[in-house]
Amino acid sequence: MGLHDRPYWRDGGGGLGGGGGSRGGGLMIGMPKPGRAVKTLLIINIAVFVLQNVIPDDIEVLFAVFPPLWWQVWRYVTFQFLHAGGWHLAFNMLGLYFLGIYLESSWGSKRFMVFYLVCGAFAGLTHVVMMGILSPTLWNIPLLGASGGVFAIILACAVLFPHIRLILLLFPVPIRFAAALIFAISVFYILIDIRNAIIGGTVGRAISDAAHFGGMVAAGLWIWGLPKLRGAAGDARARRNRGAWEQKLKKRTQQRVEIDRILEKIHDSGINSLTGREKKILRQATSKQQEEERELYRL
Repeated sequence: MGLHDRPYWRDGGGGLGGGGGSRGGGLMIGMPKPGRAVKTLLIINIAVFVLQNVIPDDIEVLFAVFPPLWWQVWRYVTFQFLHAGGWHLAFNMLGLYFLGIYLESSWGSKRFMVFYLVCGAFAGLTHVVMMGILSPTLWNIPLLGASGGVFAIILACAVLFPHIRLILLLFPVPIRFAAALIFAISVFYILIDIRNAIIGGTVGRAISDAAHFGGMVAAGLWIWGLPKLRGAAGDARARRNRGAWEQKLKKRTQQRVEIDRILEKIHDSGINSLTGREKKILRQATSKQQEEERELYRL
């Protein structure tokens, strides 16, 4: 990510050294201040990593994702706070820190937290499904790490903040290029394992790639799929409301025609010529009209 793309690089006047602005212009450099959600996630991840080094086996047995224990739903959240080592933690936390602040500042803390945890949980579920399909021999290998949620953040930022640049192999590249490359690599290794599973070869490279793939797919569904579902639901609701209004209008029109017929009958033959049903309809119409008039007076 280039310096100019980061929220903590600020120029008060719209250009380097430009005048104006509420702070009198000039250049301000400092570490970005994370929002509440990012800060909370960082603290929990680091604290859990410390616990892992104190009681590693107990923590992982209780909270990592194990495919045979797929039905223990809490694991799909808790595994996201476990890490296999210092570098694993460091890379994930750097991604969460530098990119998560974009999404949290745009969406708010609550929405960002839900997005992160849901995409991470989907990544864990993808791992379970993939291991079940590809290799029963790897069925007992646990999944741990925040990579699913972090890769979801990368894809979301690639869609919403394409100006961001990431350092990839020592070179700055557009985040959309980096996201597309990461996604392609994950798909490539998953396909390799699928091929190896079919021909009876060694399977296992896609253990982490399945989770990465799942996290990015979940982010895509969140960004592109949910708005379409909301739009479809809104259209369906509008159609239902329109249909209900048309039915109500049709019913009122029929009632008005019936009232006109009854009044014409009274004019021609007198009120005593009305049947019991016709008298009831006339009383109901009169009561409804009086009620509407009282409502108008209240206004």
